[in-house]
Amino acid sequence: MRFKPVIGIVFLLLGKTFCSQAQLNTTLFEEFSQTIINPYLINPAASDTSYVFKVRINAIDELGLIKYVNRYYLDMDKRIGTSRANSYHFIGLEASNSKMGQYIYRSRCQFRYSWYTQVSAKAALSAGISIGFINYAFLTTQGGTGGSDFGPDGMLGIHYIRQNTVIGFGVQQLFAPVLIPVNQSFKLNRLYNIDVSQRFRVAPRIKLTTYGVIQFSGNDNFSYSLGLMSDVADHVILGVNNFSLKKTSFNFGVQHVLIYGTELSIVTTYSIYHSVFPTPNSTLELFMALQL
Repeated sequence: MRFKPVIGIVFLLLGKTFCSQAQLNTTLFEEFSQTIINPYLINPAASDTSYVFKVRINAIDELGLIKYVNRYYLDMDKRIGTSRANSYHFIGLEASNSKMGQYIYRSRCQFRYSWYTQVSAKAALSAGISIGFINYAFLTTQGGTGGSDFGPDGMLGIHYIRQNTVIGFGVQQLFAPVLIPVNQSFKLNRLYNIDVSQRFRVAPRIKLTTYGVIQFSGNDNFSYSLGLMSDVADHVILGVNNFSLKKTSFNFGVQHVLIYGTELSIVTTYSIYHSVFPTPNSTLELFMALQL
């Protein structure tokens, strides 16, 4: 069965112009630029079995005129073998914190389980679920009293995986909670994600990955991302991607650097928002991963 026509149709849909409004309940897909190197941000189903244990850390900071905005996450993942060849369990933990100005914080923590199995000589399937909580906190200011509120949080997802192709579907903010940290309520809409990636070998030591994500949040609100990531000599990463939030990101990093039996990867991302007032804003993002 040929999947290249399917990939082409999906990327054609991705290329359409969708509108996306910045909301207080922005998602990890909108906040972090590097979902291609950590698909768990948008889908709890495993798509990589090359490690036994992996830790990912990411930090992003606003540059320019916008201050007091930064975001972090920590992701840990453990692969567990089974009695069946090429079949695995994965357990993981993901925690994130976002500071949105001087007075607003959002925190998430989710525990994750994923199951991966080979379904043919060239294809595999995985399914995953993550369950946890989300917290919004408003600090006390001279203009009003602060407060915080917790709610349930979760994701479901599946991935279809071939040697050079990955197609996934996931649901975020599964419980769609309504949080009331102050005298205003915030409903976190359920989010539906489609993620697709296709890898090509363009030279003996150069591989190119094209990827895209569509996120639908109801009421005809879409956001999307399209990107290219090149792998040079299996150690150097160069990439660029564009978001429907009018943001373009440029990626550079190194991967598979062996240090005492551990593989280290470091990727930096510079993103610029194409706003015209008062001046374009930008962010600097740092990703680091250690795997065994």
